Amino acid sequence: MSAPSRPASLFRLDGSAEAHELLTPLSPDQISADRPVDLPGTRARLVAGAFRTAAPHWLPHAEALGGGPLDLPATLPFAVLLVPRPPWTYAVTWGAGHLVLNDEHVEQGFGLRFGIRRLDPFDLGLVASAALDVSARATQISIPGGGELSAFRLEPYGDLVHRLAGSADLADLTYGRVTGKRYRIRVGTSLWAPLAKDPQAFLADLDAVGAVVDEPDEDSPLRFISQTRPMDRHDPLMPELERRLAEALGGGPALGLAWPSGAANDAENAGSFRITTLGPGGPLLVRGRLDLEHLTARLAGIPVERRLKALRAGRITTCADDAGVEPTGAQLPAARWLVFETTVEHTRYVFHQSRWYRIGESYVARMREQVSDLLARKHPWPEVTWKPSGQPDDEHRYCRQVTARSPGYLCLDKDFASTPLHPRFELCDLLGPDDELIHVKWLGRATAASHLYTQALVSAEALHDEPDALAQLAGKVSALSPGRMLGGAPDTVVLAAAGRAWNVEELFTLSQVALLRLDRAVRSLRATLRFADIPHTAKRKARVVRR
Repeated sequence: MSAPSRPASLFRLDGSAEAHELLTPLSPDQISADRPVDLPGTRARLVAGAFRTAAPHWLPHAEALGGGPLDLPATLPFAVLLVPRPPWTYAVTWGAGHLVLNDEHVEQGFGLRFGIRRLDPFDLGLVASAALDVSARATQISIPGGGELSAFRLEPYGDLVHRLAGSADLADLTYGRVTGKRYRIRVGTSLWAPLAKDPQAFLADLDAVGAVVDEPDEDSPLRFISQTRPMDRHDPLMPELERRLAEALGGGPALGLAWPSGAANDAENAGSFRITTLGPGGPLLVRGRLDLEHLTARLAGIPVERRLKALRAGRITTCADDAGVEPTGAQLPAARWLVFETTVEHTRYVFHQSRWYRIGESYVARMREQVSDLLARKHPWPEVTWKPSGQPDDEHRYCRQVTARSPGYLCLDKDFASTPLHPRFELCDLLGPDDELIHVKWLGRATAASHLYTQALVSAEALHDEPDALAQLAGKVSALSPGRMLGGAPDTVVLAAAGRAWNVEELFTLSQVALLRLDRAVRSLRATLRFADIPHTAKRKARVVRR
């Protein structure tokens, strides 16, 4: 008896879009079939053909080293079946068929929603995720024999899961009803699962999948995965979110500055920032630290309806010198340097790394409660007021003041360590009287402090895992304070902040996510995270130079 179903990739598309908009433009020589298909009560459309590729650009190199010519042009066959099932259109793809779909009309996370409701949480084979913070760290973990969810070490907050694979209950589909077996499916934007061969049963499978995706997920152990999701560009709420962001670009309280992924180190050590094509007025040169006001001052002068266009056209480059002539990184879109939050009908929406995310209110409430408990771990601080000088070495000057006026503190700011795993990093800014690792930072506005968290984590990991790092710390302590001995690896990590107090009300949601991740990591290293509020006076605005 032949199998009743065969696996294929299933996507869900916007059913209100015109038929010609659902696929990317194809040339006549790429199409071998484009015809209507009559299914029971439904007229579908089948498009099939092949992409023909030319010789790859690396062919000459391979031929030169491989001793002769290589004939490598190839074809990629594809087939797509478009099936209207209002209010959606389903697309079944084979081969390279997914490349034919117009991504603008594909429902993002459709397959993932099916997996949340039907995957066995005790028999997962793959989890792919990305960190929703400044690191944008991507992780894919596979367990060939299958494992329970806890084996994949997902963070309870801030891990954006985008692909899963594992054993699933398919009793809703023809395959499950006929065979009585489970099936190893793959889910993400699409669902890869067995679909019926019989036309009537096939349509029933599509309807069954849609019903599963749209049903509540309260009883699923995997439901936390859907608490934080990237938003589709065509989401009906997008115009309202974009309007709120545009208004905030003039200097709204829910707007903050955050380093883009991959640029945290360059931004933290920059001597200046070069800002170009951000509205009228020509380039800007910011000496010292970049502040949010450098961007909002320019954007505030632009009509609200044109601010987002100006923001997305703007570029920011980090430079090593204070004249803006020695770039240390690529030009990055100005939108990637901002973070914004707003709440619509009890749901939090976050603009981060130039993309919108939806975060459920219950998720935010649980996270805020944990962060409040965490921030209660206060560390006493000496009565040394930070009076900003406006100079690039302002932080170092303050650390020196603390060591001069407070016995037992040692300044290690700008005194870098080096290990095989961490070629250049700061062990801490200050070492406390009881060997506390103290990381000092001025935190302006309610912005994300992920770069501070990263500095603390790198130091704690190096001192825990690399004997070389601990030996270097002991050497620096001995050199600064002859006769003082380091009593083993420090077990207290202190985040000391000026500019604002450590208060959950003054931290963005993404800063809270990153802080919980840091605390979990520090605890795994057998250390405790604590917080110090540095007495300070208001910071003067950094200089802006028009060029």
